[in-house]
Amino acid sequence: MDGVRRIDRIVAEFHVWLDDSFPFAKMKVRVIERDPGNLLAVANVGVRNIKSREREYISGLAGTVEDAVNDLLVRFIAGVRENTPMSGLTESDFDWSTHEDF
Repeated sequence: MDGVRRIDRIVAEFHVWLDDSFPFAKMKVRVIERDPGNLLAVANVGVRNIKSREREYISGLAGTVEDAVNDLLVRFIAGVRENTPMSGLTESDFDWSTHEDF
């Protein structure tokens, strides 16, 4: 289509309820089909790097919805653990996507 580079299809959206180590109860995860069999899972929140304070953009990739979500969550939790301050997590350790972007 003239003027359109790509159309991504949102194939699933999840509310993921987190444990008490997080300063918020839940986050949203969307799974986007970029090409058939090529799924990308993204969260509406990212952890800030403990040193630079910049957002760590973490995503999950797989061929199925379940595997893409699992890949994202494993990577997200590992990234959070790696960037957790000695004093514990606070809201300021995370960066939320805008409503327009998610």
